[in-house]
Amino acid sequence: MIARFGLSSLLVLCIGILNLLAQPGRPLTIEDALQLPYPRTFDVSPDGNRFVFTIHLPDFQESRWQTQIWIQDGMDQPPRRLTYWVGNEYAPRWSPDGRWITFLTARPYRNHQGKTVSDVRQLWALPADGGEAVRWTDIPGGVEDYQWDSKGRFLLCLSSEPTPDSVRAREERKRRLKFDAVVKDSGEVRKVLWRVMYPDLNVEQVAVLDPGVRSFAISPDGQWMVYETNYTGKYDDEQKYDLWCVQLTTGEVFPLTRFPGPEYQPRFSPDGRWIFYINQTTPDIEFAEWDLARIPFRPRQTVQKADTLTHDLDRSVQTFEFDARGRLYIQVAEGTETHLYRFDWNKQKKRYSRITPVPGAFTNFFDLRFTDTGQAFCLAEGPYRLPEIIQLRSRRVVPVTRFSDRLKEFTLGQQRVYRYTSVDGVLIEALVIFPVNYQPDRQYPLILTIHGGPYGRFRHTFRQAYFHQVYANNGFLLLAPNPRGSSGYDDAFGKAIWYRAGGHMGGVDYQDIMAGVDAVIAEGWVDSTRMGVIGGSYGGYMTNWIIAHTHRFAAAVSLFGIFSLFTDWSNSWQPSWEKMYLGIYYWEQPISPEHPYVKYSPAFYVQNIQTPVLIMHGEKDRYTNLANSQEMYQALKTLQRPVKFVVYPREGHGLGREPNHRRDVFHRALKWFQTYLKPDVPASRSGSHSPWQQE
Repeated sequence: MIARFGLSSLLVLCIGILNLLAQPGRPLTIEDALQLPYPRTFDVSPDGNRFVFTIHLPDFQESRWQTQIWIQDGMDQPPRRLTYWVGNEYAPRWSPDGRWITFLTARPYRNHQGKTVSDVRQLWALPADGGEAVRWTDIPGGVEDYQWDSKGRFLLCLSSEPTPDSVRAREERKRRLKFDAVVKDSGEVRKVLWRVMYPDLNVEQVAVLDPGVRSFAISPDGQWMVYETNYTGKYDDEQKYDLWCVQLTTGEVFPLTRFPGPEYQPRFSPDGRWIFYINQTTPDIEFAEWDLARIPFRPRQTVQKADTLTHDLDRSVQTFEFDARGRLYIQVAEGTETHLYRFDWNKQKKRYSRITPVPGAFTNFFDLRFTDTGQAFCLAEGPYRLPEIIQLRSRRVVPVTRFSDRLKEFTLGQQRVYRYTSVDGVLIEALVIFPVNYQPDRQYPLILTIHGGPYGRFRHTFRQAYFHQVYANNGFLLLAPNPRGSSGYDDAFGKAIWYRAGGHMGGVDYQDIMAGVDAVIAEGWVDSTRMGVIGGSYGGYMTNWIIAHTHRFAAAVSLFGIFSLFTDWSNSWQPSWEKMYLGIYYWEQPISPEHPYVKYSPAFYVQNIQTPVLIMHGEKDRYTNLANSQEMYQALKTLQRPVKFVVYPREGHGLGREPNHRRDVFHRALKWFQTYLKPDVPASRSGSHSPWQQE
């Protein structure tokens, strides 16, 4: 059965944390970290011998990201770049006959009317054996997503319904005359489904669908398409996804489910008799455990009851896949790790068989793919490994790509999974990243990092949103806890700060985080007079909450966080978030100190903040609106507290839309911590410990 707290991480630690050999290297910088290449998405050829994948890299000169397609011929060959256009090219997929690599790109082209079309994504294809890319579609509105029929008879393309020329001309005239008022929540655009026949490439419109269509799949006989939709396409309707079906010959559209809560990722069983999908244990909240379910496929009938298959599994099923023999596999979040299981759902016992190894260099496995001959491939990453394409053979990992070799150029701090008990005895997991050249007889400045969500988690991987290893190269020890409210654990753990469970934001999550701080201090690793805290989104909320409730931290960095729950509800594109956690809209209870929007808002404790705080926020943030940070800055400035506020133009949530902004965010945070926490000057790198010696 699945290990409750991922014991592999502890075993990896014990292999050699104190007995690593010295290896030279240079310090890892934020620029290095951003430029590390690795596969983001991939596909494997039908014969299992060739691999296409995307690599996403920064162009610092233009401050933009570029995604390009690469190919690797065989397990031992070096990869080579396939596409070179200046824009982004992505979603590479092999045709079922292995002759073509299809992908999406907005390359300019001339349409059948001789007009140049630019900035419109279309479906293109590259000959698998070499040659120039060929455009396959000229669909009005472009192509947003596509899928191959499993037998290679056709492709389905999803596009947005184009604006009629007359309407476009009228809108352009209004903009020119400055009649450009924006009406909120207007202009929902429907989706259009197209079929591209193969190999003649005839294109025909199949159906016009609602604006909320997202994931879809084709039946084995090629007659039907199942899709998920929330009807509106609005982010705040994420809990309203139902399953619908299209008859591909007639274009007839009909519903399959009308259950409370969302149904995600629909897929036909290999025999076409069932539709499998992901649902939730509690329908009206986004932080409920995900399960695998199925319904019988009965055309033109709405199903009244579903069969939840993983009801006995106390972890979330993130996605699933069938192999060529029709066997079912699931991807499961387990604490700081992610593993793949064969799932014999029709058995009473021994239903889950892990196919990924524990322990090992890789700790997180995802995006499982099978070839027609039964070979299994996926992406995998670990604490000292970038994401790689690997083959799974009898629970043994066979690397296909070797991008992680680049990490050998740099000095890295030891990363381990650390477990401690909170104030009420609940076991909590965290990552601890030791500074480069860590010495057991010294104490180091601490940076506490807090993940967003709150239904997110830190995974035991090299890739981290806060770039832990770059801080470790600058003399800091880092603690990254998964407090209650995080994903990856059992359902009660994820719901612990929910009002129906008797919890609240800033409650047991705050206690769990601070218990972790106390634990690493007790270990003798940390100088408690030199501690900082950083977090983004909900991590920003917790950063604001922490410095409003304790003076233990000498510096704080608040990234696009929540300050006032009133402000956040009023300006977010997901106002249902507060209702999910707090149970009410703010006007449903008289305003008082006990009102949850008051009691759990850092804004109403701002007078307690003494910690120097750096606030950074994106101008276009639609999740946690800029007003949150503006209000926090205004209050702290009025109170004459040490505060700095940085706003990033064009940036949304996450401050990662432009690579030079991402660099700037990190450098400002690093300088802030260096100023107030005063880390020791790093020792000579010639004696650095290297995690590579673990293997």
